[in-house]
Amino acid sequence: YGLAKSLQISKDEAGKFIDAYFAKYPGVQEFMSETIINCRRDEMVSTLLGRRRVIKGVRDFANLDANKKKNLIEPERMAVNTVIQGSAADLIKLAMINIYRILQNGSLRAKMLLQIHDELVFEVHAEDREQLVDLVRHEMSQVWKLAVPLKVDVKTGKNWAECEPV
Repeated sequence: YGLAKSLQISKDEAGKFIDAYFAKYPGVQEFMSETIINCRRDEMVSTLLGRRRVIKGVRDFANLDANKKKNLIEPERMAVNTVIQGSAADLIKLAMINIYRILQNGSLRAKMLLQIHDELVFEVHAEDREQLVDLVRHEMSQVWKLAVPLKVDVKTGKNWAECEPV
């Protein structure tokens, strides 16, 4: 329903899109099912770094038919989203700590100004821009060893509105 509404397509089209997605990426459905089953058992989920969130009201997912598994109820969506979004928050916080320490101990004329979701905003002297780009790209992509690579996009500009990809 949510996808159909967002994309302004029929529920049938949205269902076909979701089916095709899970057929192409079966690991995603496996991850979601495992997360929900574990959440029902433990009444909580954990992020990559162990932050916990109590979640109750999860259905017996292992015994649901395939159609009902496609339509997650709120506690099930919360469980999956907490693991994904919470883990992303863990990773960016680790990267921020690492980058901050390097900036404090180094000679780069740069300051970390702000974090917005999975983005970091810096102020940097023009002559140090390339070094900062390399540092940020490295620290964010290597912050934690995962089975999949962490892709980092970097943009620079005189202000946020004028930023261009590097």
